[in-house]
Amino acid sequence: MAQSRLEKIGTIYSRVISLLKGKAMKEEDKPIWLAVYEAFPPKYEPRYDRQLPRKEIRPIFYEEDLIRVRFHKDQNFIPATNLANENVKSATQNFLSIYKTIKEQEELSENSVYEKAMQQYILEVETRMSKKVESKSSNIFT
Repeated sequence: MAQSRLEKIGTIYSRVISLLKGKAMKEEDKPIWLAVYEAFPPKYEPRYDRQLPRKEIRPIFYEEDLIRVRFHKDQNFIPATNLANENVKSATQNFLSIYKTIKEQEELSENSVYEKAMQQYILEVETRMSKKVESKSSNIFT
């Protein structure tokens, strides 16, 4: 390579172009992104020493974030979620939906709504687990 391999000397684009011009890289080995980069060049050259704009980073909090935090602190076991199956909700999503329905139905304080939702969630988890145990035990004896 004619140039240093350090990222401080040139951009990845300039290094690949140099490799192509110097015949160190064959034309058929040219990366796919090169054509896209040439067709749509970035507004600012992506160099390591470029100064980033000073922008204020705003904190992003959602209404249910505090409830999620409390739920995760209170739960000692949260089952894994299969992300491939889009129809199945995570444990946190299940709890939040219970919480929201109780909050909409009844005029209670935040703490009492949370406690009631936690009781209902634990009941649902226990019934789900007992159904799984029953189905496994019936499969063993059949």
